[in-house]
Amino acid sequence: MTSSSPPVGAQRPGGRSARVRAAILEATLDVLVETGYDGMTVEAVAARAGVHKTTVYRRWPTKAALVAAAAADRSEQLVPVPDTGSLVGDLTALAQSIVDNVSSELGGGLARTIIAAAAASDEVAQVNREFWALRLALTETIVERAVARGEVRADVDRHLVIETLIGPIYVRLLLTGAPFDAPFVTDIATLVARGVGAPTA
Repeated sequence: MTSSSPPVGAQRPGGRSARVRAAILEATLDVLVETGYDGMTVEAVAARAGVHKTTVYRRWPTKAALVAAAAADRSEQLVPVPDTGSLVGDLTALAQSIVDNVSSELGGGLARTIIAAAAASDEVAQVNREFWALRLALTETIVERAVARGEVRADVDRHLVIETLIGPIYVRLLLTGAPFDAPFVTDIATLVARGVGAPTA
């Protein structure tokens, strides 16, 4: 008879462990935006989450690792990889979810705080590169599906397509401060889709 017990070190979905993890990651984002990376402490995060600091350190041994986990968790929840059946539809949906995230008080503050911290800390810069490498790899699936459908040529640069889509969003967020008005998302998605020869009608 085979055992149904999870492997050693594995965590069951849901339950107290999942609630503790969620509380810690939420507290991390709140404290990070309130205090900045330099002012953030694991002790403050633990107090906000209602746990002992050793509970945090057991899961995330460094402050940078904790921030990376919190940012990745937020992106996974709020910026899913869409599957609308067309490249322009997927690009539009992805751009809209990113805009919704970074135009919120918490999402915009988080992006600015992490970018500023990455400029001053090699450790944060490294986890930020790893975060974006993962997010780009996930969202490049959008282009892979477009290639499989015959919408775009097989040699299109998957990475560049996604970078070209999200670049204007971060230009407005970090540089110009221009509003994320209604046509903006549709316009950038259409421009990128046309640039790789995909139908946009």
